Amino acid sequence: MYCGKTSFPRANIHELIAPDILHQIIKGTFKDHLVSWVETYLKKHYKNDFAAVLADIDRRIAVVPPFPGLRRFSQGRGFKQWTGNDSKALMKVYLPAIAGYVPNEMLQALSAFMDFCYIVHQSSLGEADLEALDKALQRFETHRSIFEAEGIHSDGISIPRIHALQHYHEAIELFGAPNGLSTSIVESKHIHAVKRPYR
Repeated sequence: MYCGKTSFPRANIHELIAPDILHQIIKGTFKDHLVSWVETYLKKHYKNDFAAVLADIDRRIAVVPPFPGLRRFSQGRGFKQWTGNDSKALMKVYLPAIAGYVPNEMLQALSAFMDFCYIVHQSSLGEADLEALDKALQRFETHRSIFEAEGIHSDGISIPRIHALQHYHEAIELFGAPNGLSTSIVESKHIHAVKRPYR
């Protein structure tokens, strides 16, 4: 039976769906959208040299020196299946790897998104953190227009995972830090119980 808007006048879908750092931010917005949009931009602007540009980006990722908190990707970003941990680790080295190949505004959009992501990852968030979160989101929304201007997403950016970012501030006020709500907490159990036996 269809329930129209009037059936649940006080229901807010954004209060019913808790923030999910792993699927909405890391794998959703970063991996599935931003990284693929950057590759689409590179393919469009470096038609003849696309393979060489990707190889150089992989080389830049692979030569990151050992440092506590940084993971080494000896093959670059070319792994078969991205896990949440792969995406989180790649976020730390992705910006310098693509610098020089993409416009500065694209780097600023990715930087603002990563600021948002790192703020959301905190276990405790205060008013100053929420203000910083709002500013990072505002910067991301301003600079992401480069993907429209460059024809990567020319019909506008109306993607549920990206739209969900606008509701994080309110969700944090209602439910607390999303770090405790993320599905990444149970993802490792899912890998051991479901994915590995299947392979």
